[in-house]
Amino acid sequence: MKTEVLKFMTFAMFIADKGISTDAFEEKSSEDKFALFKEHSATQEAYIKSIEEDVNSKVTPEELSKFKEEFTATLAKENKALTEAVSKQGVAITKMLDQLNGKGVELGNDAKSQIAKFISDNASQIKEIKNAGHGLIEMEVKVPTDISTGSATNPDGIPELAGVQMAAPTNVNYRGTVVDQVINMFPTNQRVYAYTETTPKDGDFRFVAEGTAKPQTDFKIETRYAEPVKVAGYEILTEEAVDDIPNLQSIAMNFLRAKHDLKRQNGILFGDGIAPNPTGATVYGRTFVAGAMATAVQTPNFMDVVNACITDIYTTQNYQDEMPYMANVVMINPVDFYLQLVSAKDDNGLPLYPSASLFNRVTMGGVTIIPFQDIPTGKIFVADMSKYNVTNYIGYTVRIGWINDQFITNKFTMVGESRFHAFVKELDKQAFIYDDIATVKTAITAP
Repeated sequence: MKTEVLKFMTFAMFIADKGISTDAFEEKSSEDKFALFKEHSATQEAYIKSIEEDVNSKVTPEELSKFKEEFTATLAKENKALTEAVSKQGVAITKMLDQLNGKGVELGNDAKSQIAKFISDNASQIKEIKNAGHGLIEMEVKVPTDISTGSATNPDGIPELAGVQMAAPTNVNYRGTVVDQVINMFPTNQRVYAYTETTPKDGDFRFVAEGTAKPQTDFKIETRYAEPVKVAGYEILTEEAVDDIPNLQSIAMNFLRAKHDLKRQNGILFGDGIAPNPTGATVYGRTFVAGAMATAVQTPNFMDVVNACITDIYTTQNYQDEMPYMANVVMINPVDFYLQLVSAKDDNGLPLYPSASLFNRVTMGGVTIIPFQDIPTGKIFVADMSKYNVTNYIGYTVRIGWINDQFITNKFTMVGESRFHAFVKELDKQAFIYDDIATVKTAITAP
């Protein structure tokens, strides 16, 4: 057998045989190049297999060994360029690994998974670099860091209602009312409330001798009228707000009621009486009149002031033998409550009024002393509040409806209101005192 029979077709010869020039091969895609390499390899394997059968009978073992050496050398030469191209990428990755290892950095599972994902995602590009014999792909291995509060972000911002949905709102923390507990309150269905007072007029009884004329006496009747007053307010809500914010409608209704009750109480105590306002109890109040108590008390304290006012109310009468008024309420500012009662000490430094505690009403001598912050500092209000009359002509009601374009804009209005009469009968006005603590104390202080 001649030696040339054992020569095999190189890849250059293979593509030339297919009519493909070297330049045309370089312009082909990585997939086409890989297909040609694969076809060439299959062709050579088939060719070698076909001749091996013939070689066994026609070639000597020495000739066959020489052929295998030549084949191995040629194959190594053909694959050298491919190996060098792949090596360039391998060197880059190896350098990165060496640098990490040289710094004592051990690649954990996270880094390994990042590299594996990178190779998978860039497989096609790596093939192109491999076939072309040149190119570069860069990757960054991200090292995990500690998770802290700074790791939590809101890149798209926080929706406006997220807060109230996670932490539902509560009722406004308004203070309660106290006036209803001490006034005279009753229902009526009369818009104009009439009341009649009967008072002595002329004459009187006296002792008479037998057979003499008896004295004449009479009285008069006077009817007066009270007009109702109204206290009201409203809110506007959207249906979306009620749907989206937990308990919003309940909170809104509670807010209306609390505001109503506080404004009603304020009118009963401090209303100026100018329509449409009621006349408040403090406006009915008169100044203290010392009378026989003037300059009669040695070093008076606060309870001396209170008792002096109570005595003034008790002894002031509209006519002879009138039933005396009994004051049942004293109101002072919380600061005065602390200064005059809670902090008061006797000569031994002990609490003068041990039953008095901060901001809690205290009952002394049958009268309730209430710390009330709407009373100005330095003022004192003493009264028989059972003489202040309040009717429930139209009790507190809430109505819900639409005004203007609210129906088509998904809004609605909540109205809270009540109507009542608030008055003190003419003769009973003597039962109210509103004065300065210092003025009363000065009036009764002995020189």
